[in-house]
Amino acid sequence: MDNHRRAHKWAFPLGVLLTALAVVGAVTLVRMLWGFAAQKFDKTAEKAMYEEFLATIILHDPDPFDSVGAVPDGKISQLLDISIWAILRRTDSSPVKLPEDDGDILISQEMVETEYEKIFGQKPSQHASIEGNDFDFAWDPGAKVYRIPVTGSLNIYLPRVTKINKTGSSIVLTVEYKAYNDFGLDESGRFLEPPEAAKTMLITLYEQADPDYPFRVGSISEPMGGEE
Repeated sequence: MDNHRRAHKWAFPLGVLLTALAVVGAVTLVRMLWGFAAQKFDKTAEKAMYEEFLATIILHDPDPFDSVGAVPDGKISQLLDISIWAILRRTDSSPVKLPEDDGDILISQEMVETEYEKIFGQKPSQHASIEGNDFDFAWDPGAKVYRIPVTGSLNIYLPRVTKINKTGSSIVLTVEYKAYNDFGLDESGRFLEPPEAAKTMLITLYEQADPDYPFRVGSISEPMGGEE
C-alpha cells in the first residue's frame, strides 16, 4: 500500500510561480487535504481559520524566535520571505497585477514593509536578498524592489493545528508541519495526509484590529516536554 502511495506522490518541481502560489494560497486545497468540516464542537472551523493564516508563515520552516524584535539581522530574511509570499498569495487572486521587468515580478520595498508590519507588528530592520528556498528573491537596493523569478520548485510545509490555548489577546497554537512532498493520493485522487508530522512547533499569535490580518505573529518555539 505504501508503495502505491509513493507512486502517486505530488513530489515534482513546479516551474511556474503562479502554479505554486495557487497551491500555497488555496484555502480549499488545505481543507481538502485534511477533510475539514465546519463543526464548532471540535473547533474544526477555528483550526482551519488559523491554518489559513499560518499557510505562508510556516511555508519554509523559519527558525524559532522569542520575539520579532529579537530576530538577529542574519535571520530577518526569513521573515521577509514570509512577507513576500503573503503578498504573492494575496495578489495572485486579486485583479491588481504586480509589475514585471525582464521576466521577473517586482515587489516594492514599501509593499514588503507594509505586509511585514501587518504580520509581525513592526517594520523590518533591514532588507536583503532571500536565498536557499524554492525561489530566490533578489533585493535591488537601487530600485528598492525585490525581483521574483517565475521558475522554481515546491518544497514546503503545510500547517495542521492540533491544539489552541487562549489567554487574553494571545493565542498559542500547537502546529504540526506536514511536508507537502509527503502527501499522497489514493485511487480516487483524494489527498492522503502523511501520518507523521515533519515537526511540531508552538506559534504564539496576538489579536489585532486589522480586517486583513486579525492576528500578528509573536513567537515561534519548540514545545517543552509535555506541551505538544
